[in-house]
Amino acid sequence: MPDTTDALKDTRPIWEVVIPAGAVIAVLCVLIYLYPVASKIALDATFSFISNNFGSFYLWFNLFLTGLAAFFIFSRYGNIKFGPKGEAPQFSNMKWISMMFCAGVAGAVMFWSIAEPLYNLNSPPRHLEPLSLDAFKWSTTYVLFHWGPFTWVWYVICSLPICYMYYKRGTPLLRLSAACEDGLGKRLCDKVGPIIDIAFCIGLIASNTAVMGISIPIVANALAAVFGIEPTIHVQLICLVVGSLIFTVSVALGLEKGASRLAAANVFIALAMIFFALVVGPTRFIFDNFTNAVGTIFSHYFEMSLATDPHDLSEGAAHFPQTWTIFYSLWMASYGPFMGLFIARISKGRTVRQIVSMGVICGVIGSWLIHSVFGGFTLHLQLTNTFDAAGHLAQFKNPTQTVVMVLSYLPMKSLVLIGYCLFSTIFLATSLDASASSLAAACTRRLGSDGQPSMPHRFFWAVLTALLPAVLLYLESIEPMKTFGNVSGACMILVIIPLLLSWFMMLKSENAVALKYDDLAQASGSATPGAAPQSSGVAAEATVDEASLTRT
Repeated sequence: MPDTTDALKDTRPIWEVVIPAGAVIAVLCVLIYLYPVASKIALDATFSFISNNFGSFYLWFNLFLTGLAAFFIFSRYGNIKFGPKGEAPQFSNMKWISMMFCAGVAGAVMFWSIAEPLYNLNSPPRHLEPLSLDAFKWSTTYVLFHWGPFTWVWYVICSLPICYMYYKRGTPLLRLSAACEDGLGKRLCDKVGPIIDIAFCIGLIASNTAVMGISIPIVANALAAVFGIEPTIHVQLICLVVGSLIFTVSVALGLEKGASRLAAANVFIALAMIFFALVVGPTRFIFDNFTNAVGTIFSHYFEMSLATDPHDLSEGAAHFPQTWTIFYSLWMASYGPFMGLFIARISKGRTVRQIVSMGVICGVIGSWLIHSVFGGFTLHLQLTNTFDAAGHLAQFKNPTQTVVMVLSYLPMKSLVLIGYCLFSTIFLATSLDASASSLAAACTRRLGSDGQPSMPHRFFWAVLTALLPAVLLYLESIEPMKTFGNVSGACMILVIIPLLLSWFMMLKSENAVALKYDDLAQASGSATPGAAPQSSGVAAEATVDEASLTRT
């Protein structure tokens, strides 16, 4: 970035965004704490309303993003590079993949790898008989489908306009509203920009609340199983405090020394746990189950992508697409802009093709490894009657306890559960570190070339990110957590649509420069038509207009 970027650096918070967003979170905390029963009823009603009335839109949008990702991988737009010509990526491939993956899946991945297959057995898709052989077949199929490209396209597509704005145009802003300016126009963006940033902050904290509200009770139950203590609300709060301290320290250390090292350590722990469970578990069954599920996905991908189950009109019917597929669409939408900001921060020197292809392919591989191994192990326990995990879940309605029970059937139970606690806590800390840094960046007036908001500002969002989950733990149910994911997704789509419009406008300007270059090349005969320079764009090399930044 040019020197003028640092000269204009202003790390003061944007108070017109910080204060309203913080006030909304504070009010939510007070209401949930004072009226837990009414809050749970309201959240459940909100979940049903959004999934039933707007679910089809999100399914179509998700399929559209999948097609868009494939287009950018194989089209000439994949050559667009975010950074000066010839510059190597800021982070190695391994560090980039580790940070992206850990931030994207957070601590909930291990929970869902065991719990979701059991939910699918008890309430199967396609109106199948619970615990039937067909229910087993579709159980893993839907788990891998939900954690396949279905998830990762939200993340990588949202990162592209932010990368273009920050690295191609040299605009020292990592705000969603700034990235939406091309699509909305400057006049409209000036008016609605603060609303976009406020919606982003509230939506991201709500989404993180869902992740923490699911992850923390599992860690508490795992520790309780190892040390023979009760997983009370106080134990859960202690786990939350410890996890928050880890990610707060990571926030203070920054990306290079904090998040990247945490992510690398966690990928190592994850691979060790996966390898251990695969070797000591039913290896052949895990491979066969995975292979069968992938084949079923390939055969029914579009059907699963757009299934809405509209023909069962019986009152109170539980529709699988609304409960799961639409829930995942909304949840990933809630993380899309955040992951877009975070991926942008770590993607200097990369091309569109690298971000999209590596993000989707590596994200899918990592997710499928975890879900196929631990999900396959869980289903094998059920099939062989070693442990009736589905029955335990249906009887006690405590998925966190069921997950810990399943893990206890692996050899060296205590070591596995402690490893699981480390695994989930570090995953969670890495994701929340990325969240706090992204929230602070989105609410900073102007960043310098290092892209770092001030430390007190990052600490503020770190504390606020932990506050709402602490209150929500008192509801002691997974459904409010799912609802927070849905509501935040509904908020975030108001950010994602103008973000995509801006990306298309950026590509239009990229085309204009490329065509102009072709005309000049043909006239002079000095270059090959169609070979637009790496630095083409609205600003060929990132150049900062001091006057325009002063107005920002």
